[in-house]
Amino acid sequence: MPVVYCMHCGAELGAGRFCTNCGTPVGSATPPVSDLEPLAPVAPVPATPVEAPARHAAHRAAHPAAHHAAEHRPHWAGWLLLAVGVLVAALLGSCLARDGDEPAASSAEPTASASTTWSSASASPLPADTGRAGVDLAVGASVTAPRPIRPGTDIEGHRVPYPATNMLDGRRDSAYRLAGDATGTVIRFHLGADRVVTAVGLVNGYAKVDGGTDWYPLNRRISRVEWRFADGTTVEQELVDAPDLQAMQVVPETTSWVELRLVEVSKPGPGRRGKDTTAISDVLLLGS
Repeated sequence: MPVVYCMHCGAELGAGRFCTNCGTPVGSATPPVSDLEPLAPVAPVPATPVEAPARHAAHRAAHPAAHHAAEHRPHWAGWLLLAVGVLVAALLGSCLARDGDEPAASSAEPTASASTTWSSASASPLPADTGRAGVDLAVGASVTAPRPIRPGTDIEGHRVPYPATNMLDGRRDSAYRLAGDATGTVIRFHLGADRVVTAVGLVNGYAKVDGGTDWYPLNRRISRVEWRFADGTTVEQELVDAPDLQAMQVVPETTSWVELRLVEVSKPGPGRRGKDTTAISDVLLLGS
């Protein structure tokens, strides 16, 4: 009897109705090999048989050797392809993650939306000539704040008051002073109408030098604050221990008021002359 081969995979066919290698029906077999051109050997292609379970069991009983060989066919090639695919997917995911981490070339400053906290690391410091970068809206503002400490006297005996309006006079030698640790205090600056605010800042302590006495380290200093605008946007600012105006730019905010909340305050000043008071010498609300 001539040898018959499967038209699908080229494997030699047995007595069954399906190819034992790939499951193709025997009716698709080639004519006897004597009538064809000699064929080059074809590697068997692993495939799952498609016959019904009962028919498959019968065929397995009739041809145990063929089934044993098929079950022990090596699978290393399939596992190798799977491993390569997993590796390629991992590399692609890593590249995409790195791209997502890099800021876009066209992006400028992050946009703050309602209820968004913006850290000072995301804000740009103002140039040294801040006073010429816009209009200081604090000059014409009014302020609502807790009661200050009682007036004192300077070295020459002059009366020195500490009202909240001292934050709006543009002077470093005057200050708004609160008793003790003022953490959590909220101060509201009223602009009178809708204004566009582009930068905020403050002198975070008592920057006065009186008769050779530097009052900045002798009072509590503010180390972190939050600025809040009428639409609910909040901007966080970290402050350093220095008696200078510390300001930062913000995404332009249209608002009729600005709130300042004291988040962290230092310990009282050291020594006999140290004061347990929290001071703000000046506030900047830059805009138009």
